[in-house]
Amino acid sequence: MKLLRETLYELFKMGSHKKNYIPLAGYLLFILLCYIACRSSFEFIIKRMVEFGLPRADAVKYLDGFFFARVVQIPTFVVLMPIVMAALGGDCVAGEMQEGSLKLYLARPRSRTQVVVAKFAAIYSAGLIYSIIFSAGGLLTGWIFFDLAPAQVIMIPARMFSSTLSIMTNFEALARYMAVTLYYSFSLMTMGSMALFFSVIFNRMSSAAIAVITLYFVSYVVASLPFAEGIRPWLISEIMNNSFLLYLSPVPMGKLVVNLSVLGIYIAGFLFASIFHFNCKDIR
Repeated sequence: MKLLRETLYELFKMGSHKKNYIPLAGYLLFILLCYIACRSSFEFIIKRMVEFGLPRADAVKYLDGFFFARVVQIPTFVVLMPIVMAALGGDCVAGEMQEGSLKLYLARPRSRTQVVVAKFAAIYSAGLIYSIIFSAGGLLTGWIFFDLAPAQVIMIPARMFSSTLSIMTNFEALARYMAVTLYYSFSLMTMGSMALFFSVIFNRMSSAAIAVITLYFVSYVVASLPFAEGIRPWLISEIMNNSFLLYLSPVPMGKLVVNLSVLGIYIAGFLFASIFHFNCKDIR
């Protein structure tokens, strides 16, 4: 119960900072630009769907609100949300160190381990809230401004899987879309736990956030190189962004379990490192 109270207190502190609402404004701008881009590039999108093996008439029919939501979901969670998680995690300790409130908070008898765990839980909760809002925003925009097809055709990169197209009902596509959102909310805690670790090490929020973002995008760039095949499956960015597995029929549960297990190891490793360092840290 005490841990729950401290987690809610940490969430309240996050909610009281106006800077944490900036991503919401950025997402609205992102959705607007994506809508304009999609409306002005119909022929290009249809051409790409035809290249995946779909007849042109079907490509036009399946270019609907669900398609738009899935398209904007990818850059949202691959680019925007990692930055959000880096900022949330980087601010939770280092930000309070800068403000001088952390020393006062720890002046009362508190378990430092419990403080770190509460901050970790708050980061995950905030990330989950952002993930749900962003995913719902894509769906809502798609449903309002685009038609709804009778079924869904999911395009999957051929370099990753043997099948390039997956066909499913709208209800199943919605369930998979929600599953992808939950997958990302968990995988993004890799960024959150890394940011928490660097937030404990550094005394400035900007240093912690920059360190995490640098590590993520270095991993992302290396994963895109053709000669990185041997290490690609274990890079943080690659494991975080393997949500495409949830759109396969059937879902490869073995691969999914391996991904989630490796993510869990990364998250637990950085969390334990944060707890150890925070317990040894001299708070000035």
